[in-house]
Amino acid sequence: MIFATKSSIQKALIDMPETGMGYQFIEAQLGSNLSTERLIIYNSELIIQFDGFFNENRQKVILSGYDKTLKLSREVEMRMIKPLPASLLHKDQSDKLSPSSLKGRHTGNPAIINPITNANGIESFVRLSAFEDDKRIDFLNRKLKKGSYTTTETDYKSCKVHNDDPVDRYALPNNDNVKWAFYITPTTSDRLQRGVVQPAFEKIGGGIEAFFKNGTSDGTFIRKTAY
Repeated sequence: MIFATKSSIQKALIDMPETGMGYQFIEAQLGSNLSTERLIIYNSELIIQFDGFFNENRQKVILSGYDKTLKLSREVEMRMIKPLPASLLHKDQSDKLSPSSLKGRHTGNPAIINPITNANGIESFVRLSAFEDDKRIDFLNRKLKKGSYTTTETDYKSCKVHNDDPVDRYALPNNDNVKWAFYITPTTSDRLQRGVVQPAFEKIGGGIEAFFKNGTSDGTFIRKTAY
């Protein structure tokens, strides 16, 4: 099933960390159900039940379009919300990373388990999104919200140069086209973890990811461009 989040729940989700760019993997009670179930949330506003028919429901979103699906989806209560570890989504697909298909991709640990470092104040990061109103961008204060993922501008350029598929490179669940690029240049006081996107959702991954547990400082969101 596919549902929409209520505004109050949406705020709670935004206050929780992402699992990857543009989505969250959580456990929660839906509606009047007393048992919890695993869910994928797109942009903190669209709920896709993960167990059972996730691929079919994901395809429905692709065929109908995200905006139409969200508009037609019934809002549902959510309780006992708990973020789930991304490792539950990961599946080894290293055998699919042949030299001819690497396209500048990488191997290594996910960002979340790597050391925290400070940004250098010069390097730019890019958040790729299918959503023009990406909920992880604070447009008022022009910054990245806490618990959000990006890639580096260098890896974004590599993706473009190699004509790579960003949905596969960054293992995004919704299969929707990446339409927007949000540029962020953190200050030296902003802290992040760097790593490599792990395989998930039948995607290979291998792109560079950066996780900003506390977000970035005011004024660090520089611009938005079409992908």
